[in-house]
Amino acid sequence: MPDLTHEFPRYIVIEGPIGVGKTTLVNLLAERYRANTVLEIFEENPFLAKFYGDRDAYAFQTEMFFLLSRYKQQEQFSQRDLFSTLSVSDYLFVKCRLFASLTLSDHELSLYDRMYNILTEQVPTPDVVVHLHAPLEILHERINKRGRSYEQDMDLEYLDRLRGLYHNFFAHYEDTPLVEVDTADVHFAEEPDAVEELMDRIQRAYQASKAPPKAIEF
Repeated sequence: MPDLTHEFPRYIVIEGPIGVGKTTLVNLLAERYRANTVLEIFEENPFLAKFYGDRDAYAFQTEMFFLLSRYKQQEQFSQRDLFSTLSVSDYLFVKCRLFASLTLSDHELSLYDRMYNILTEQVPTPDVVVHLHAPLEILHERINKRGRSYEQDMDLEYLDRLRGLYHNFFAHYEDTPLVEVDTADVHFAEEPDAVEELMDRIQRAYQASKAPPKAIEF
Protein backbone atom coordinates (compact mmCIF):
# COMPACT_ATOMS: atom_id res chain seq x y z
CA MET A 1 0.00 0.00 0.00
CA PRO A 2 1.57 3.34 -1.02
CA ASP A 3 2.16 6.00 1.60
CA LEU A 4 -0.47 8.65 0.81
CA THR A 5 1.66 11.64 1.64
CA HIS A 6 2.00 14.79 -0.40
CA GLU A 7 4.61 12.90 -2.47
CA PHE A 8 2.16 10.33 -3.83
CA PRO A 9 -0.65 10.98 -6.34
CA ARG A 10 -4.23 10.45 -5.19
CA TYR A 11 -5.87 10.28 -8.60
CA ILE A 12 -4.35 8.33 -11.50
CA VAL A 13 -5.89 7.93 -14.96
CA ILE A 14 -5.00 5.12 -17.36
CA GLU A 15 -5.75 6.00 -21.00
CA GLY A 16 -5.23 4.64 -24.49
CA PRO A 17 -7.09 3.21 -27.49
CA ILE A 18 -9.63 0.40 -27.48
CA GLY A 19 -8.09 -2.96 -26.57
CA VAL A 20 -4.86 -1.65 -25.05
CA GLY A 21 -5.58 -3.00 -21.56
CA LYS A 22 -6.75 0.03 -19.56
CA THR A 23 -9.40 -1.62 -17.42
CA THR A 24 -7.25 -4.66 -16.70
CA LEU A 25 -4.49 -2.42 -15.38
CA VAL A 26 -6.89 -0.28 -13.35
CA ASN A 27 -8.30 -3.38 -11.63
CA LEU A 28 -4.80 -4.67 -10.90
CA LEU A 29 -3.79 -1.35 -9.35
CA ALA A 30 -7.00 -1.21 -7.35
CA GLU A 31 -6.47 -4.71 -5.98
CA ARG A 32 -2.79 -4.17 -5.24
CA TYR A 33 -3.16 -0.76 -3.59
CA ARG A 34 -6.76 -0.96 -2.32
CA ALA A 35 -7.74 1.95 -4.54
CA ASN A 36 -11.12 3.28 -5.55
CA THR A 37 -11.95 2.80 -9.22
CA VAL A 38 -13.74 4.96 -11.78
CA LEU A 39 -14.53 2.59 -14.63
CA GLU A 40 -16.25 3.48 -17.86
CA ILE A 41 -19.54 1.61 -18.35
CA PHE A 42 -20.02 0.62 -21.98
CA GLU A 43 -22.96 -1.71 -21.61
CA GLU A 44 -25.33 1.09 -20.56
CA ASN A 45 -25.03 2.85 -23.93
CA PRO A 46 -28.03 1.65 -25.98
CA PHE A 47 -26.56 3.00 -29.23
CA LEU A 48 -23.11 1.39 -29.11
CA ALA A 49 -23.88 -1.87 -30.91
CA LYS A 50 -25.74 0.02 -33.65
CA PHE A 51 -22.84 2.48 -33.90
CA TYR A 52 -20.36 -0.27 -34.80
CA GLY A 53 -22.78 -1.41 -37.50
CA ASP A 54 -23.44 2.05 -38.94
CA ARG A 55 -21.19 4.81 -37.56
CA ASP A 56 -22.67 7.62 -39.64
CA ALA A 57 -26.23 6.94 -38.50
CA TYR A 58 -25.56 6.45 -34.79
CA ALA A 59 -22.42 8.45 -34.02
CA PHE A 60 -24.12 11.53 -32.56
CA GLN A 61 -26.45 9.57 -30.26
CA THR A 62 -23.57 7.34 -29.14
CA GLU A 63 -21.19 10.20 -28.35
CA MET A 64 -23.81 12.32 -26.58
CA PHE A 65 -24.82 9.40 -24.38
CA PHE A 66 -21.19 8.77 -23.44
CA LEU A 67 -20.60 12.47 -22.77
CA LEU A 68 -23.48 12.78 -20.32
CA SER A 69 -22.84 9.39 -18.73
CA ARG A 70 -19.16 10.15 -18.14
CA TYR A 71 -19.96 13.59 -16.79
CA LYS A 72 -22.44 12.18 -14.29
CA GLN A 73 -19.85 9.65 -13.17
CA GLN A 74 -17.15 12.32 -12.84
CA GLU A 75 -19.51 14.57 -10.89
CA GLN A 76 -20.19 11.81 -8.39
CA PHE A 77 -16.49 11.01 -8.18
CA SER A 78 -15.53 14.64 -7.50
CA GLN A 79 -17.77 14.68 -4.44
CA ARG A 80 -15.66 12.00 -2.76
CA ASP A 81 -12.75 12.82 -0.47
CA LEU A 82 -9.98 12.60 -3.06
CA PHE A 83 -7.30 13.20 -0.44
CA SER A 84 -7.96 10.19 1.80
CA THR A 85 -7.21 7.30 -0.55
CA LEU A 86 -5.94 6.40 -4.01
CA SER A 87 -8.37 6.49 -6.96
CA VAL A 88 -7.71 5.04 -10.42
CA SER A 89 -9.76 5.54 -13.59
CA ASP A 90 -9.70 3.96 -17.05
CA TYR A 91 -10.48 7.16 -18.94
CA LEU A 92 -9.82 10.89 -19.19
CA PHE A 93 -12.88 13.06 -19.72
CA VAL A 94 -11.24 14.53 -22.83
CA LYS A 95 -11.75 11.08 -24.34
CA CYS A 96 -15.28 12.27 -25.11
CA ARG A 97 -13.94 14.99 -27.39
CA LEU A 98 -11.35 12.75 -29.03
CA PHE A 99 -13.90 10.14 -30.06
CA ALA A 100 -16.39 12.80 -31.15
CA SER A 101 -13.80 14.45 -33.40
CA LEU A 102 -13.28 11.11 -35.11
CA THR A 103 -16.91 10.14 -35.62
CA LEU A 104 -19.04 13.29 -35.93
CA SER A 105 -19.66 15.55 -38.91
CA ASP A 106 -18.62 19.21 -38.64
CA HIS A 107 -22.20 20.27 -37.90
CA GLU A 108 -22.68 17.57 -35.27
CA LEU A 109 -19.34 18.37 -33.67
CA SER A 110 -20.27 22.04 -33.39
CA LEU A 111 -23.43 21.12 -31.47
CA TYR A 112 -21.55 18.59 -29.38
CA ASP A 113 -18.88 21.11 -28.39
CA ARG A 114 -21.42 23.47 -26.88
CA MET A 115 -22.29 20.87 -24.28
CA TYR A 116 -18.74 19.51 -23.89
CA ASN A 117 -17.22 22.94 -23.19
CA ILE A 118 -19.72 23.57 -20.39
CA LEU A 119 -19.27 20.19 -18.72
CA THR A 120 -15.50 19.85 -18.94
CA GLU A 121 -14.89 22.83 -16.64
CA GLN A 122 -16.37 20.89 -13.72
CA VAL A 123 -14.41 17.66 -14.13
CA PRO A 124 -11.59 16.86 -11.64
CA THR A 125 -8.02 16.84 -12.99
CA PRO A 126 -5.89 13.74 -12.34
CA ASP A 127 -2.50 13.92 -10.64
CA VAL A 128 -0.85 11.60 -13.20
CA VAL A 129 -1.95 10.16 -16.54
CA VAL A 130 -0.61 6.88 -17.94
CA HIS A 131 -0.85 6.50 -21.73
CA LEU A 132 -0.91 2.86 -22.81
CA HIS A 133 -0.25 2.14 -26.48
CA ALA A 134 0.38 -0.86 -28.73
CA PRO A 135 0.61 -1.72 -32.45
CA LEU A 136 -2.64 -2.08 -34.38
CA GLU A 137 -2.37 -5.85 -34.78
CA ILE A 138 -2.02 -6.33 -31.01
CA LEU A 139 -5.02 -4.11 -30.29
CA HIS A 140 -7.09 -6.08 -32.79
CA GLU A 141 -5.98 -9.39 -31.28
CA ARG A 142 -6.91 -8.29 -27.76
CA ILE A 143 -10.29 -6.97 -28.87
CA ASN A 144 -11.12 -10.31 -30.49
CA LYS A 145 -9.87 -12.22 -27.46
CA ARG A 146 -12.10 -10.42 -24.97
CA GLY A 147 -15.13 -11.33 -27.06
CA ARG A 148 -17.49 -8.37 -26.79
CA SER A 149 -20.10 -9.09 -29.44
CA TYR A 150 -20.49 -5.48 -30.58
CA GLU A 151 -16.73 -5.16 -31.17
CA GLN A 152 -16.20 -8.23 -33.32
CA ASP A 153 -16.78 -6.44 -36.63
CA MET A 154 -14.80 -3.35 -35.72
CA ASP A 155 -13.33 -1.50 -38.71
CA LEU A 156 -9.53 -1.72 -38.51
CA GLU A 157 -9.18 1.64 -40.26
CA TYR A 158 -11.29 3.23 -37.53
CA LEU A 159 -9.18 1.55 -34.83
CA ASP A 160 -5.95 2.71 -36.47
CA ARG A 161 -7.24 6.28 -36.76
CA LEU A 162 -8.17 6.17 -33.09
CA ARG A 163 -4.72 4.90 -32.20
CA GLY A 164 -3.17 7.76 -34.16
CA LEU A 165 -5.49 10.27 -32.51
CA TYR A 166 -4.32 9.20 -29.06
CA HIS A 167 -0.69 9.34 -30.17
CA ASN A 168 -1.03 12.89 -31.47
CA PHE A 169 -2.97 14.05 -28.43
CA PHE A 170 -0.43 12.79 -25.93
CA ALA A 171 2.49 14.04 -28.01
CA HIS A 172 1.32 17.55 -27.04
CA TYR A 173 -0.20 16.79 -23.64
CA GLU A 174 0.99 19.04 -20.80
CA ASP A 175 -1.95 19.20 -18.38
CA THR A 176 -0.49 16.68 -15.91
CA PRO A 177 2.58 14.47 -15.50
CA LEU A 178 2.47 11.79 -18.20
CA VAL A 179 3.84 8.25 -18.19
CA GLU A 180 4.10 6.47 -21.56
CA VAL A 181 3.88 2.66 -21.64
CA ASP A 182 4.24 0.43 -24.71
CA THR A 183 2.13 -2.63 -23.82
CA ALA A 184 3.26 -4.72 -26.79
CA ASP A 185 5.67 -6.67 -24.60
CA VAL A 186 4.23 -5.93 -21.17
CA HIS A 187 1.57 -8.21 -19.65
CA PHE A 188 0.56 -6.60 -16.38
CA ALA A 189 -1.85 -9.40 -15.45
CA GLU A 190 0.98 -11.93 -15.65
CA GLU A 191 3.87 -9.79 -14.42
CA PRO A 192 3.47 -8.43 -10.86
CA ASP A 193 6.89 -6.80 -11.07
CA ALA A 194 5.71 -4.78 -14.07
CA VAL A 195 2.90 -3.31 -11.97
CA GLU A 196 5.37 -2.34 -9.24
CA GLU A 197 7.73 -0.80 -11.78
CA LEU A 198 4.90 1.22 -13.29
CA MET A 199 3.84 2.48 -9.88
CA ASP A 200 7.43 3.60 -9.24
CA ARG A 201 7.40 5.51 -12.55
CA ILE A 202 4.08 7.12 -11.65
CA GLN A 203 5.39 8.25 -8.28
CA ARG A 204 8.62 9.62 -9.75
CA ALA A 205 6.68 11.55 -12.42
CA TYR A 206 4.40 13.03 -9.78
CA GLN A 207 7.25 13.96 -7.45
CA ALA A 208 9.15 15.60 -10.32
CA SER A 209 6.12 17.76 -11.13
CA LYS A 210 5.99 18.96 -7.52
CA ALA A 211 9.68 19.72 -7.19
CA PRO A 212 10.55 23.44 -6.99
CA PRO A 213 12.32 24.83 -10.05
CA LYS A 214 16.09 24.95 -9.84
CA ALA A 215 17.65 28.35 -9.35
CA ILE A 216 19.37 29.81 -12.39
CA GLU A 217 23.01 30.56 -11.74
CA PHE A 218 24.58 33.62 -13.33
